[in-house]
Amino acid sequence: MTTAVDKPRILLVDDEPNLLDGLRRQLRRDFTVETAVGAANGLFALKPNDPFAVIVSDFLMPGINGAEFLAAAAKAAPTSTRMLLTGHTSLADAAVTVNKGRVYRMLLKPVDPETMMAALRDCVTQHELVVSERELLESTLQGSVKALSDVLSLASPSAFGRAVRMRRVASAIMDRVEVENRWAVELAVEMAQLGIVSLPPSVTDKLDTGAELSPAEQEMVDRLPAVAEQLISPIPRMAQVAECIHFSRKGFDGSGAPEDTVSGDGIPFGGRLLRLVQDHDAMLLHGMSPVIALATMRASARLYDPALLEAFAATDAASSGAIRGVMLHDLQPGMVLAVAVSSRSDTLLVPAGQEVTLSLIMRLENFAALEDGVAEPLMVLDERGVTADAAPDPGATA
Repeated sequence: MTTAVDKPRILLVDDEPNLLDGLRRQLRRDFTVETAVGAANGLFALKPNDPFAVIVSDFLMPGINGAEFLAAAAKAAPTSTRMLLTGHTSLADAAVTVNKGRVYRMLLKPVDPETMMAALRDCVTQHELVVSERELLESTLQGSVKALSDVLSLASPSAFGRAVRMRRVASAIMDRVEVENRWAVELAVEMAQLGIVSLPPSVTDKLDTGAELSPAEQEMVDRLPAVAEQLISPIPRMAQVAECIHFSRKGFDGSGAPEDTVSGDGIPFGGRLLRLVQDHDAMLLHGMSPVIALATMRASARLYDPALLEAFAATDAASSGAIRGVMLHDLQPGMVLAVAVSSRSDTLLVPAGQEVTLSLIMRLENFAALEDGVAEPLMVLDERGVTADAAPDPGATA
């Protein structure tokens, strides 16, 4: 016998309390049923840490209709399966409703109990598939990615630092635009640096300092996306990540690699974002201030997605921001270096934009124990100067 704990949880949303009470009585033997009168109460019932297996909504409700409610519910509870009850019979209306609300099942009223029960069971099965796939993604995929990230941090700490900086900027941009499969884009930003392990140390050193590359060296650097793509392609479910990296040197106007006819919005979102954050980070490495870097990018606006460029301009990464000086013994994990850290003889130790970690603090303490030491104070972003809804500035200079 199925216990209350084992029963799938479903949410029923309608503007008629009596109808909800009737459905609850009809379904409570097989499901744990919660009800909400109206779309507003339905959205309030959604809890990120306690998702429903199925969300069922009537279509005709005052204010927000069922399709609009389910579209909002898809963002608030992406693993929940959505079902719509409607009296509409127009195929055109049905198509719009299903697409807008990302509806898995749509039933025409009146619905007999057997049909309703069968549809709910199908929805529960779909929910279980979605949850299982997400668990696979989080365990298997992220485990593989962490291993690659650890290899990058050991093989090239500077490249790992660039990946961290670019991911912070990318996250700040994506906080301001609508993004599907954000996880894939974030991974692409981080994994795009993997190709650097194939470079000779002399070329890597030039990249770290922003020094000018010879034509042969530039050709090696231009091949980095292909190398990174080859490294991650064998990992299951990384096709979308690889695609983002494949287009990471493509200009919004269609210029750059790969040489094809794709341009504008036809370029995958992750590729467009990668082009922007990689160019921005390279400009900072060449000594540009964040303000000058933004002006330079706007002067070459044809290379960048206009919407992403404007979203970037609204982040703290595009301005100098507020910085303050701290001594090495006051450095704390989570701080962000606003200015590169150097030895007292001006040897670069850590590039600007690096997020401070315990291992980084230990590394700097080791440098400080040497005769050349560490130049202090260290300049970090002042959190008191960062707005609550903005990401910290990963590239400010003094």
